[in-house]
Amino acid sequence: MNILRRIRIPTVRVVIVLSVALCLISGAIFLPASDETIAHLAVTDLELPDEVEAGMIVSIAITSEQHSGQAEVQVSNAFGRLAFAVEMTSGSGRLDLPAAVTQQAGELTVTSGDVRETLTVIPGDVVEVVAPLVGPRTIVADRMDTSLAVVFPIDQYGNQVADGTEVSVEWQRTAEIGEPASATTIDVETANGMAHALIQSGEVAGPTMVRTIAETRTGQEINGVAVRIDEVPGTVTEIDLDASSEHGRADGRSLIELETSELVDFFGNELADGTLAQFVFDGPAGQGVIPGTVQNGVVRIELVAPDHPGLLVGHLELHGTRSNDVRIEFESAIASVDAVLDTVGTDIIVRVTAALDPNGAFIADGTDVQWGQYRTQLRHGSAAIQIPASLLPDDLPMVQILGLDVEPMGAQ
Repeated sequence: MNILRRIRIPTVRVVIVLSVALCLISGAIFLPASDETIAHLAVTDLELPDEVEAGMIVSIAITSEQHSGQAEVQVSNAFGRLAFAVEMTSGSGRLDLPAAVTQQAGELTVTSGDVRETLTVIPGDVVEVVAPLVGPRTIVADRMDTSLAVVFPIDQYGNQVADGTEVSVEWQRTAEIGEPASATTIDVETANGMAHALIQSGEVAGPTMVRTIAETRTGQEINGVAVRIDEVPGTVTEIDLDASSEHGRADGRSLIELETSELVDFFGNELADGTLAQFVFDGPAGQGVIPGTVQNGVVRIELVAPDHPGLLVGHLELHGTRSNDVRIEFESAIASVDAVLDTVGTDIIVRVTAALDPNGAFIADGTDVQWGQYRTQLRHGSAAIQIPASLLPDDLPMVQILGLDVEPMGAQ
C-alpha cells in the first residue's frame, strides 16, 4: 500500500512516494505518505537542462493548459522514485530539485502525465583516488615480470569520474647501494570508471611503492594511498659447492658440512632466504636427497657420514641449476675388533670385543652389530648375540659392524 504525506515549502508541495522498505535514495530521506489522493492538472510541457553535474540544484519549468491547481511531477532513477506536487499559477509552475536528488551520477527520468523528459547527471570533479588494486604483489626483478595497478578516481559523492579523466601511476623502486632511487610515471585515462597501468619490474630486488596521482580542474594534485609490491630475485646463475673435508669416517654419526658460495641471480641480487635447494648424492650406503634452504645468501647442509666405507659423490640443485660435484672418501671407522664363538649350555654365543676406532677409543655405543639375521648393539666396545645351537646355519655368517665383515673365531 502506498502512503502519502505532504511537505509544504514555498510555492511547491512535495509528495514522496516509495515502498516502506526503501528509505534512502541519492542522499534524500523518504518519508511515508498517507492514503489521501489529489486531483492533478494535466501538464503539457516540462523544461529542464539536458545534463547537470552531480550535486547541482535543477530547476524544472512546468506548463499546463489549466491556469491553477496542482501538478504532479515524478523523478526516478535506478534507486527509486520521488513524487512532487507543484502549485500552478496562470498555467505555469517551477520545481527546484534539491542537490540531494542529483548526487548520484546517471540518468534521471522526469515524468508528469504523458510528458516525459530525461536528465543526465554527470560526475563531478575528482576529489579522491581510491587505493589502487595491485596484483600480483610479488614479481621477479628481471626487467620482464609485470604487475597490474587498477585505480578508481571518484568525485565528492562517490561517483566514478567521467571517462577520459587523466590519472598518473607512479612507482618507485629500490636502488642499488649508493645510487639514487628511481621513479617511473605513466599517464593513463579512465574508461568505465577506472584506469589501469602495467608495472614492469626492474633489476634490483626490494620493495616497490606504487601510488596514483590525479589533478582537479583547478590544478590541485590528489594523491592516492601508496601500495607496496615486492620485487624478488630471479633464478640463480651458478652454484659453487664445497665440502669441509674430502675424507671422513664411515661411523654413521660424524658430520661433514657442505656450503655454497654466495647465490645470486643474473643481476647480482642475493637469493631470498628460505629458497629451497637439495643435495643429491650417491654413496656407499645408497642414494639419497638432503633438503636445504638459502640463509643469508648461501646454502649450508650437514651431511651425516654413511655407516659403510666408500666414495660419496653429490651435487646441489636449485632452480634447475646444478652445482659442481663434491667427492668424499669415507674410510672404515673400525681400527680393530674381535669376534669369538662360544657355547653356553645348548646355545651358541658370538661375542664381539675390543671394537676400537683409529684413535683407540671404543666405537660409539648403540652402533649396530649384525650376525646373519640377528642384531644387537655395541656397548663399551662389546656386544653378544646368543642363539640356540640348533639355529646355527651350516655356513657360518660373518659379523658385520659399520660395513666391516668380521669372521668369528671358534670357541677358545
